Amino acid sequence: MKNKNIVIPAVLLIISIVEYFRIISDGSIRTVVFLSIFIIGVLSGVLLTQIIKAIKDRNKFF
Repeated sequence: MKNKNIVIPAVLLIISIVEYFRIISDGSIRTVVFLSIFIIGVLSGVLLTQIIKAIKDRNKFF
């Protein structure tokens, strides 16, 4: 199943975004909030890379 490479980062990204919005912020950025933002960025990059790779592979077969 080739879509498994896209599904796993997508699910992890959704979970990290939900957990980020559950954190109560008082206006200052703590270490946990910084790490959450960093992880969301990393997972977004991984997901975007996997989607671009899937599109290129799909276009190569046609």
